[in-house]
Amino acid sequence: MHIEGTGRFVFYAQWPVAVFLPVLFFIGRGNLGAEVGWLGFFGIVYGLIVIALLLVPPAITLFDPEVRRQRATRLHYDIASAVLWLGIVLGALTVPDSGDSGPLDTVLMSWFGITAQTSAALFAIAAGLIGLSYLAQLVLAVMGVTRGRAAVAKG
Repeated sequence: MHIEGTGRFVFYAQWPVAVFLPVLFFIGRGNLGAEVGWLGFFGIVYGLIVIALLLVPPAITLFDPEVRRQRATRLHYDIASAVLWLGIVLGALTVPDSGDSGPLDTVLMSWFGITAQTSAALFAIAAGLIGLSYLAQLVLAVMGVTRGRAAVAKG
């Protein structure tokens, strides 16, 4: 788990992305053509929880002495972060929502005319991707701290 050039981008981008992506997922997709229903309403509360959860791995990376010194994250962490971010964007484009009048169109339904079933299947894939990549990001952040501290202890 070494540090590459992409690590500097991830080191700085992970903080604003942790705020931007939940806003996009819950409310911002309305600006992309989706109809926002109850998910947007409840997203105000859930969004704050998601933002807090997305900030945990970046906070953990700050305990890695090598990452802090070089101001760049490790390569495997970079990959997990990119997959997580892409999963959240795909989820925002395909998340099913409904209002008082029934189901509402997702972004991809309004852009490309895909069916609700296709959008739901894509969202299921995105949800699995989000869960697995978040878990990977969390584990890799802890592993990075462990390796960084072991390297410092060796000398």
